[in-house]
This record gives sequence, C-alpha cells and structure tokens, in this order.
Amino acid sequence: MPQDSVTYGVTRIRCHEKGLLGQDKLQRILDGSAEEAVRQLVDMGYGGLPDATAADAEQMVSNELAAAYALVKEVSFAPAVTNVFLMKADVHNLKLLLKLRLTGSGEAPALMQGGVYAPDALKRMVEAADFRDLPPQFQAVLSAMEQDFQSSVDPARISTALDGAYVQYAYDTKHPLVLSYFKARADFDNVLAMLRLRQTGGSAERLRSMLLPEGAIPHAALLAALDAPMEGIARLVAMGPARAGILRGLDALQKGEGIAVLERERDDSLIKQVGGARFDNDTIAPVVAYLLAREQEAVCIRLILTAKRNGLPDSIITERLRGLYGW
Repeated sequence: MPQDSVTYGVTRIRCHEKGLLGQDKLQRILDGSAEEAVRQLVDMGYGGLPDATAADAEQMVSNELAAAYALVKEVSFAPAVTNVFLMKADVHNLKLLLKLRLTGSGEAPALMQGGVYAPDALKRMVEAADFRDLPPQFQAVLSAMEQDFQSSVDPARISTALDGAYVQYAYDTKHPLVLSYFKARADFDNVLAMLRLRQTGGSAERLRSMLLPEGAIPHAALLAALDAPMEGIARLVAMGPARAGILRGLDALQKGEGIAVLERERDDSLIKQVGGARFDNDTIAPVVAYLLAREQEAVCIRLILTAKRNGLPDSIITERLRGLYGW
C-alpha cells in the first residue's frame, strides 16, 4: 500500500540503495565463470537463494525484482508517478494475452510480475474484452482494437497501439519527471522506428502508424527523415533532451556500427536522466531511480550470465555496465 510520508519513503529507499550491486561488483561477477558468478551473487546476498546454483540464476533475478517492486509499492508517496513506471509490466502482459487470444493460441504466456494489476486480473479482462478497470488511455485503444479485430487480426498492431497508449498515459500525468522521461523515450523510439523502416524500404504511411505520441521531435520531421539522405537525418531529428544521444547513435550508424549503438544511447540516457535526481530528498525521484536501477541491474546480470553460459566474450556486456544507475 502507498503511504504519505516523503521522509519515510526516501529513507527506506536510501537503505535499500546500499544493496545495489554497482559497477565494481558487477565487474567482479563478470571476471569469473558462470558458476563463480552465481556464487558471487549468493555471497552478495542477491536473490534470496543461499544454496543457488547456475540453474537458479533466473529465479534469483526474478526474486530480486519482485522485492524491488514490492518495496516501491510499499513506500511510494506518489503512486500516480510510480505506477506509470510499474505499468510497463502490465503493458507487456496485455500484449501477450491479447495476441494469444486473437490468434487462438493455447500457449502459456510468460507474464511479468510487479505491475499495477495482477496478471490474473489482466487475463480476465482480456478474456471478457472488458477493460473498464484500466486507465482511459488504454480503454480507448483496446476498445477500438476489439472492433477492428472482428474483421481481421494484426498481432503487430497490438504492440504499437499499446505502446502509444502507454506513452499517452504517461504524458497525461503532467508530472515533470514522468514527462521528461517518457518524451525522451518517445523521441529515441520514434527515431529507431524510422531508421529500421529505412533499412527495409518501408513507406511513410507505415511509419506514421508506428510512431509514438510526439516528444520533442515532430512527426513531420521523422517522416521527412525517412527519405532524406543519411547525412541530413541529424539536422531533421536531433533535437530536444535526447539530442546528444541521437547524434552519437546516428554518427555510429554512419560509421557502420549498427543501430544497436542508438539503442544503448537510449537506455543510458534514460537511466541517467532519472539517476541525476536520485539525491533529492523531497521528491519521488529517488524511488523511481531505485526502481530503474534494479531493473538495469537485472539486465546486466542476465547479460553476464547469458554470455558466460554461451562462452561469449566479456566485451559484449562491458558497455552495459557503464550505464548502471549513473555510476
């Protein structure tokens, strides 16, 4: 349950911040084998499984994330803000459940925990096509899709529509932290969508259907960039808070380094944006920063363990580590 005390919420988060692994500890985990990495995690108190082996690695990560989500829900004194970030799990679950229902698949979906809504509650909503308990931004999109899907099924459209509803839901909070984060995220994701479509020769109409609500970059600029010379794209779309990261990503793309650099710039930029406010003592920023740090930590641990299991070089995940929680 959320509570009203700013001091209590921030103090609890400060205590738990000490348990974040940080880059130095992650580097030590990276330096060993897969089995040694798990032993190090156990020794650091990560995951709540004192007898864990390499086979338990994913359960350790899941346990740590579950604890983080529960803590955020317990200490949040601004649930309208923290719920926006927690809603990511619900959006993921809605996508899976809708796609499975509309395609008639009997597959058991891998649903995420930690969202605003219990996975079973979302499952009931999807089965009954009754979305009245969701925020209005989602109700409108899901109701429209239900009507359209009576004549045809386009699973790809589900992701695009729900992502757009999620961003609009975030914008409508009008909270400065939420707005700055999600507008920058929308700009990065819209530029990425445009670049991917350029690579496949997609049309402007297709791009228009894929774009998230505008951040700082107008849709008109993104549509113009679709057919612009590569050297002219930066002039059209590098603007707003995401400008520096977009420029670095575009420069790397021109040098043949691929689109993954821009994806990394997005991830690093977003976590640094919130992480920069983590020392506030009178806002919700430390709570959000802690949540994002735990999620980024989980990404790093999964990358390390996957690389170890598959015998991949450490260089694959080293760059990820530098973006952890602003360290």
